[in-house]
Order: sequence, then structure tokens, then C-alpha cells
Amino acid sequence: MRVALFIDGAAMFYAQRENGWFIDYKKVHQYFADSKQLSGAYYFTATPPASNHQAVDNYRRFKRFLIYTGYHVIDKEVKVINDQRTGQVKLKGNLDIELIFRMLSGINSYDEAVIFGGDSDYLSVVSHLRNLGKAVVCVGRRASTSIELINECDRFIDLSDIRTWIERD
Repeated sequence: MRVALFIDGAAMFYAQRENGWFIDYKKVHQYFADSKQLSGAYYFTATPPASNHQAVDNYRRFKRFLIYTGYHVIDKEVKVINDQRTGQVKLKGNLDIELIFRMLSGINSYDEAVIFGGDSDYLSVVSHLRNLGKAVVCVGRRASTSIELINECDRFIDLSDIRTWIERD
């Protein structure tokens, strides 16, 4: 069986923060490729604002690690949104469409798609993939994963259930 990994970096950033432990993406790569042919591993993320030099340096090191490990990193600069009413600054990556596009454009290269993230925006693509005979697995935190997405996928894996195999040392 050919498997492809699609990782929503923002969703996993928050999942790690909420879980209180870090994911080792090399271990993720190994865990999901075990006894399967890995046809692709994609990590989608927003880069920090150029003005935050320390965050940019950290991001570049992380990106090099991902690439070295075998991931294709799809990134774009984060949008900084100033809320005029509250004065709050919000950062938005908006990479869901890139993740969906990659899933659809590479559809003939895998039999099983593993999505790391729990956004209900993925419902339509998951339904489409399953109608085409693809298996779809969702990995995330049950507390922050759309129940509709959990129900639409063939299988849901809570990060805490595979922590032993994917936690960073």
C-alpha cells in the first residue's frame, strides 16, 4: 500500500502546545511508512514575519530538518492582521487550500492519505477521496478535531494514542 502524509503545521503546533509534548517528525515519517510504501510526506506551514529574526532563524533550522528527513515543505509568509477594533495582532497562515490541492494533484500516487489536522474544511476532499476508493486517516487531538471529519475518515488516531512512537526525546 502506498501512503502519503499531509501535515497541517499550524494544527500540529497547537496540538503539541495543548498536549504538552513535542512531535518528532522523523519518527512520524518512520511510523507511518512502516510496512507501507511512502509516496510522499508534505508539511504545510506559514513562515514567521520577516521582522522576527529569531523566529525566522528557528523556522529555517526546522525546515532544513524536515527536508533532510524527507518532507516536502510547502510554506508561505504569515499574514499579519491588525484588528482595528481591539488592537490585537493576529497571524494567519491560510494553507488549507494548498494542502487540499496537493492531495488532489497527487491523487494517483497514493492509496492511503494521512491528514494531520482536524479542520472541517477537509470534509469535502476526504469525502471525494473515499468515493475514489482511497483510505483516509485523520491524526490529531480528539478535543480539537472536527467530529464531522472524524466520522468522514476511515480511521481517526488520537496523537496521545501514538505518543510512545512519535514523541520527541
